Amino acid sequence: MEKGIQTNLREAVELIGIAAVVISLLLLAYEVRQSNRIAQATTTYEIGRDVNLFNELGYSDPAFAALLVELRKPDFAPTEVQAMQVRLLANRFLNIWTIQENAYRNGLLSDQQFALTRTDVTTVLEAFPALIDYWGYVLRDQPGLSDFEVLGPIIEAIRTPTR
Repeated sequence: MEKGIQTNLREAVELIGIAAVVISLLLLAYEVRQSNRIAQATTTYEIGRDVNLFNELGYSDPAFAALLVELRKPDFAPTEVQAMQVRLLANRFLNIWTIQENAYRNGLLSDQQFALTRTDVTTVLEAFPALIDYWGYVLRDQPGLSDFEVLGPIIEAIRTPTR
């Protein structure tokens, strides 16, 4: 009888141990999921903040706004200073978009947010055709950027001489 009680007690302790491990794993999975959601929310917030800063620059700095107006013209002929500004702006756009793709690849950006990134690329490409040549310069200087899926429309625009 005592052996039966010991066996039952051992089996009960083993079941409790297994249950504790399963509960611990479930809790860990929940914490990882919550951490991932926080990371995604933080990444999305940072992207929004960056877009807002860019928009603020467009309406608070008349010289920058004037440059953006000029970039809407495919035949824009910049001064030397403007050419440097435009090259840096082109580089900034590419960096923002490739950072967003890296975040997406690493699970820090939702499908929906990455779809917005793709739309942003197309919107900027259509709005500022004078940037195409400058994106070409940046991509020639940094050929590894051509591996980014999000830059496909820009790479296609550079290859298509319609201007």
